[in-house]
Formats: sequence, structure tokens, C-alpha cells
Amino acid sequence: MKTQILILITLASMALFSCQDFNGINNSNTGEDLVLKSANIAVSDLSTESVMDEANLEADFFANSEKLLRQLTHFKGTKNILGGRDGMHYLKDNCPNVSIDTADVSYPIIITLDYGESTVLKNGRTISGIVSIEISAPKGTDGSTRTISYDNCVIDSISIAGTAIEVFNGDNITTRVITRTSDVSFTLADGTVIDRVGTHVREWVAGMDTPMERDDDQIVSTGSTTASSSTGENWERLIIEPLVRLGDCRYNVQGIVQFSSNGVVISTLNFGDGECDNLAILTSDGEDVEIELTGKKPEAKLDKHKTQEKNKGKH
Repeated sequence: MKTQILILITLASMALFSCQDFNGINNSNTGEDLVLKSANIAVSDLSTESVMDEANLEADFFANSEKLLRQLTHFKGTKNILGGRDGMHYLKDNCPNVSIDTADVSYPIIITLDYGESTVLKNGRTISGIVSIEISAPKGTDGSTRTISYDNCVIDSISIAGTAIEVFNGDNITTRVITRTSDVSFTLADGTVIDRVGTHVREWVAGMDTPMERDDDQIVSTGSTTASSSTGENWERLIIEPLVRLGDCRYNVQGIVQFSSNGVVISTLNFGDGECDNLAILTSDGEDVEIELTGKKPEAKLDKHKTQEKNKGKH
């Protein structure tokens, strides 16, 4: 009988079980235990990757709107540029306080996003804290950089600390490619700390002609990340088939990620064939595990009969 595991991941609440053993089963690298270890790593990785994706989208949105922000400073001054504006991709009256360090045409320029104690997005996620974006040159300048820093920033219940540097290539009209190197730490709701270092390349294949709209974006990503958890788990995340993200879908809709631990491939995670849904398939040791990307709380369930038989074997 195939091991049946259902993992419910609430990326909004993030009350994760981090890298703890399930049901008293240790994380050895054989059989069912390998499947459990793989599922455990996938859950932790998906949670932090989702938070990073949201942070990336926020930085892209405001960095690409720099010209508009400069224009607004002429009417409203350099602080709280968006004060009084409704809509965008936030709930009504929930825009962050946005400030720009200068209304001049000189560079570098710093955009500061202050989300306060809670800013609610239309997709239901909440952001607090401060994000600063230092831009080296005008939008669309080939080779320009953005340095993004996180100060007491929290998305849902996961806090982010560290810095990411993005290098832009293209003309921002027909081509937009961003190479991102990051060294970021995430603190989960239960106190677990996950450190991630990686390099990723994101290419926009649609939506560049509507910079103020995210719904029509289509982004293809490649790259790799190494991660370590305060609970002792270490893994590498490698995109072996490019990930596809649609602006109007909360999750990746296509692509395959490979997970390795201690230099050994332990699983792959397949996001599907392009359909916008909340499912992915984790394959480990010949077993397929359905990952449901939403739910009321994280949960891992073994087939009851197999769990009882396994526990009997321990006595």
C-alpha cells in the first residue's frame, strides 16, 4: 500500500512544525522516513520561499513605479507619498507609508516602505515593518542594481532579516531579467530560524507594458538556494525545470524543484502543468506526496494502519 501523506500548509499563518520529527519517527534516509524528511524540508522551504516571493513582488512594484513616486513628491513632499490613495493591490485604507529620499534626478535613490504594524494585501496576506530599496540608476538601465534591506519586516507570522541585491538586464519594455543574490534569515512563528543563501534569475515574459498591474505578469525563475535550520536540517534547493508564476495566481503553476541533503538528492517537487491551483506533488523514494498549499494548520497524516504496524515493530 502506498504511503498516504496529506500536508496542509497555511502560508498565511505559518504556524509551522519546522523540522521536527513526525509522530515520533526519526529522519533516517530510508523508506518511509525519507519521505517524511523530504516532506518536512519541502514544507519549511515552501513557507520561506512564499514569503520571499511576496517581498520580491512588493520591491518590484515600487521600484518600477519610481517615476510616478517622484512626480507625487512634487505635490505631497517626500514622505507618505501614497497617503489618501485607495486600491492598488492593498485593501482600502491599507497602503504602506512610502517615502523617497529625494525628488532630484540624481542617483542613487532610496525608497522606504513602512508597513506599520499591519498592512493587508488584497490576497489576504499581511506585512509589517520596513523595507528599503536603494536604486543605482533609472528604471530600464541595463546593469543597474537594487539593494533591498529588511528591518523588522514580518509577512504573516514569518520575520525577514538580511539583504538582497538585484541586477537588472534588459530595456524594461520588451525584456526584463533580474538576477538576485540574497543572504536572508527567516524566523518562523515557533522560533525556528532558517538561513538561506542563493542566486536566482527571474525573467518577465508577460506584463511589462502594465507596470501598475501585477495580475497580468508572467515570471519564469531559475536558480538555487542553500538553507540551514536552527533545528539541524540542511538542504539545497535547485530548480531543475523553470518555475512559472502568474501575477493573478498565488503559487507557482509549473516547474520542478529538486531537494538535496548532505549532497544526496532526496526528492523533487512538481508544481504542475500551468493550471492555477493550490497543489504540488512531492516525489521521494518512489512515493508521491500531495502537497496542498493552503489549509487551516500544517498537518501530516500517515495511514493509520501503517503507523500502528510501524510502531509495533519498535517494541
